[in-house]
This record gives sequence, structure tokens and C-alpha cells, in this order.
Amino acid sequence: MGLEVWFSFVLVALVAVLSPGPAVLLAVTHAGQHGARHAVLPILGNISGLAVMTALTAYGLGSVLEASSEWFFWLRIIGGLYLVYLGVKLLLAHPQAQAMDGGFVPALPSWRKSYFQGVLVALSNPKAILFIGALFPQFIDVAQPVWGQFTILGLTLMGMSFSALIMYAAVSSSLINRGRQALYGRINKVSGALFIMFGIALSAGSR
Repeated sequence: MGLEVWFSFVLVALVAVLSPGPAVLLAVTHAGQHGARHAVLPILGNISGLAVMTALTAYGLGSVLEASSEWFFWLRIIGGLYLVYLGVKLLLAHPQAQAMDGGFVPALPSWRKSYFQGVLVALSNPKAILFIGALFPQFIDVAQPVWGQFTILGLTLMGMSFSALIMYAAVSSSLINRGRQALYGRINKVSGALFIMFGIALSAGSR
């Protein structure tokens, strides 16, 4: 893979990783509730899910989903329902918190819960597999070892996605660092509603 090809991939991937979606919403929600540091775990979970999707695409799952409308339909429904579930949980959540030095500190979820929430959000969207399956082959030179090129593209996409999500989390945390108690409920409601919208759109969307 030449450097020019890699730069072309970076430009295309940049648009994808900066586009708002469930992963961005998850990072922003965690950063808004608990601060940017605590958004790292769900972000790492999301990147892990992205790694799984890249590996599955390399094994040909993208082609299987593209060819089988039934598989795609059910994966899309399940992914959409999971996002709706996250949205409902946020809408119904009560701000259990501790007062610390006169401030408001929302109760932190466990690291496992935060991490696997990120993984599931990544895996809940089969369209991401189709995106990777459609994008990567455009930059693969079949005359060269394919697995090495898939690894380079996958690591590049994961690195860019991690950087973009960290940026979103940091900006979100800094914007609402003050008045966190007043904004906590609003963050839950807005994020919950958006997750439900993403879930419904994913379940009802066309191929």
C-alpha cells in the first residue's frame, strides 16, 4: 500500500469518524455526566467493537450481510432495539449522586459496564460492517498481502475514531463542567431521546 493511497483513505475515514452517531453520543453522554476521564472506558469499548467488525469484515462477513437480506434485517432490528434500550434507561435514570466539597458528582457506573456498553454500541450497527466492507476494498492492492493492508487500514480507522471520540468527550466535558447538577437530568433526557431516535432509524432504515 502506497503512502498516497493511505492518505486518500485517511481523508475518507476522517469524514466518517467526525460524523455524529451513537458512538459520539455515548462518549458525549459519559463525559457530560462524569467528566472526560470517565468517557475513556466506553470509548475503548467502542474501539474494541470496531476492531471486531474490521476482523469480521476481513473474514467476509460484510459480503455475507450484503448478500443475505434476512441476516441484515435481524441484525439491524436487534441493534436498533439495543439503542432504544439505552435511551429508555437514560430517560428513566435517577441522578444518584454524592455531594463532594459542595459539588455534584453523579454515581459512576462500573468500569466493566462502561466498557461493554461501548462494545455493544459499536456492534449494534451492522451498517458499520457494511461500511467497512465497502470502504476497505477500495484501498486494497490484491497484488500485495491482503492481511497486512487490512491491519494498516483497521489500525488507522481505530486510531482516528479514538482521537475523534476523545475530542468530542473533552469538548463536551469542558462545556458543561459548571452547573453539572442542573444539567445532569437534561443530559440524560436529550441523550436518551437521541439514542431512541438512532435505534428507531436503524431498525426502520433501508439498506
